[in-house]
Amino acid sequence: MPVLTTLPPLLLLVVLGVSGVSKLLDLDSAATTMRALRLGALPARPTVAAVASVELAVALGLAFGTRELFSGAAVASLVVTLAFLAVAVRAQQQHSTDECGCFGRVASTRVGPWMTARNVALAVLASATLAGAIIDPPSNALLTRTLSDPLTAVSLVIVVAAIAVIGASFGPDSATATSAAELPLLTPDGTVVVPRQRALRGRAQLLLFVRRGCAPCEALIERATTDLAELDTIDVRLIGAVGDDHRPATDEPVHTDLSGTFAESLGVPPERPAGILLTTSGDRLLPFAVGADETNLLIDTVVAALAEQKLD
Repeated sequence: MPVLTTLPPLLLLVVLGVSGVSKLLDLDSAATTMRALRLGALPARPTVAAVASVELAVALGLAFGTRELFSGAAVASLVVTLAFLAVAVRAQQQHSTDECGCFGRVASTRVGPWMTARNVALAVLASATLAGAIIDPPSNALLTRTLSDPLTAVSLVIVVAAIAVIGASFGPDSATATSAAELPLLTPDGTVVVPRQRALRGRAQLLLFVRRGCAPCEALIERATTDLAELDTIDVRLIGAVGDDHRPATDEPVHTDLSGTFAESLGVPPERPAGILLTTSGDRLLPFAVGADETNLLIDTVVAALAEQKLD
C-alpha cells in the first residue's frame, strides 16, 4: 500500500497510544491538567482515565482492526481529535496559559496557539484516516501491512523521530518566566522589591493579582491582610498594575506593578483575582489560579502545606 495512505493512521495510533499510556501512568497530575484546560468542575482522575482508555481503544482499533472495525476506529479518532481541538480552543479563549500535561510526563505543552495547532494537525490526520477507510477499507491489519512494506516502516521511524524532536521543544518557557519575574514591584511602604530575587533567598512568593471593582478581589485583599499576614517562609504579595483604572487604593497593602506588564509577562491571564507561586528555585509553580475559587484554593493549598511542614 502506498506510504501516504498508510502513514496517517500509523502516526495517529502512535500519538493516541503514547498519550493514553502516559495519562494512565500520571493520574496524580490529572487535577492539574483539568485546571489547565479549564475543566476543573469535572472529576479529575476518572475523567482523565476515561479519556486515556478511549485513546487506547482507538489506537488498538487502528492497529489491528480491518474493514468495519478499522472504519469505526477511524470515525472515533476524528471525534476524539475534534473534541481535543474544541477543549483546547475553549481553554485558550478562557485565557489559560498553563502547562497542559496532556501527554503525562512524556511531553508538556502550554495551552495556546502551539497546542491548538497540534490538535488541528491531529484532526487532519484523523480526517485522512477516515477518508482512506471509506475509499479502501483494509482487509489486513495496519501493522501487518506496515511490516510488509519496508519503505513505509522506514518512513514511519523517520517521521516519529521528527515528531519526538519537535515535541521536546514544547517545554516550559523558563527563560521568559525568569526575565518576567525579575521585574520590580513597589511595596506599600515605598520600597522596591524583585520577587524572584526574594524567592531565591529562600522566601517563596505567593503573588496575588487584584484590582478595585470586583467583589472577589476585595474579599481576597481582606483575607490576605488578616489570615495570611504571617506565613513563615512565604511572602504574600497583593499586586495591582500601574495604569489600571481599577487599581486598589493606595492605603491598602497592595504592591504596585511599576512596569504595568508584570502579570502579562508571567503569562497570568487578565481575569482578577489570579494567583501564582514562585518557588525558592525562582520558577513558577503551574498552573495559574484564575478566578476566586482557584485563587482561594491555591491559598488553601499553600497554608495546608505549611501546616503539614510544621507538623513534620
